[in-house]
Amino acid sequence: MKLRKLDFIDTKRFKRGVDMDVKMQLLTVALKKEGEHDPLLIKKAIDDAGYDAVEWYSLKKEKLLSHPFKPAAEKK
Repeated sequence: MKLRKLDFIDTKRFKRGVDMDVKMQLLTVALKKEGEHDPLLIKKAIDDAGYDAVEWYSLKKEKLLSHPFKPAAEKK
């Protein structure tokens, strides 16, 4: 599944909801403000595209928080 097809991706921002910094290997995904967001669905879409999603970030009270994804071998 492509990222832009997920219901919670804001495809009106960036390039159909996604901005990629190739040099830094950083993908920014625009999320809609309303509703639930599922980081694991985002990881699956990234993995399906042939990339390795390592961690995701969120902002809480102006602090950047890191949330590592479990490697594929540990998912059981």
